[in-house]
Amino acid sequence: MSKTQLKLNISSELLALLQVNASRSGQTVEESAKQILMNALVEIDEGVPREDQISFGGNEAMTGLGGKRFTDQGARAYTNAARYEFQKHAAIKGLDIEHALEELPDIAMKYQGDLELIRHILVGKHVLTGNEMVMAIKQTGNCPMMKTLQEWSGDPLPALSKVLVEAIEV
Repeated sequence: MSKTQLKLNISSELLALLQVNASRSGQTVEESAKQILMNALVEIDEGVPREDQISFGGNEAMTGLGGKRFTDQGARAYTNAARYEFQKHAAIKGLDIEHALEELPDIAMKYQGDLELIRHILVGKHVLTGNEMVMAIKQTGNCPMMKTLQEWSGDPLPALSKVLVEAIEV
C-alpha cells in the first residue's frame, strides 16, 4: 500500500489527547492517530454513531425510562462518548489518564457508581450494554458515570447527555 503525507491543523486540546493516548498505548503520536482514524472509519462504516457527529445542543433531561430500554448500539455510543469526554477533560486539566482516574473515587462513591466498572469503561477495557445502563440508572434514577464525569470535569457535558437520551429505544 502506497503512502501519502497529509498535513492537518488541529487544536492544541486534540493534540494533547493524541499525545496522552500515544503515551498510554506505547505508540508514537503518528501511529496512535492512524489507529484512531482507522477505528473511527470502521465504526462509521458499520453505522456506529461517533462523538464528533453529535451536535453540542442543549442538555436534555431524562426523567425516567417509562418501560423503555437502552439499545446495545446506543450503549456503545454512550461508552465512546464518555471515554472521549474523560480523555478530553483530562487533557484540559493537564493530567495523564492514571492521574485523572485517581481523582474519581470519592465522586463516584457519592453517586453510587461502580468505580471499577467506570474505570474499565474510561480506559477502553469495557463497553457498556443496554442492560448494564438500565441497571446503573435503575438504582438511583441517574447515570452514576455521567454524574461523576460532570462533577469531576465541572462541565454539564451536554453532548454526553444527548448520547444517553439517544441510546433509549423508542
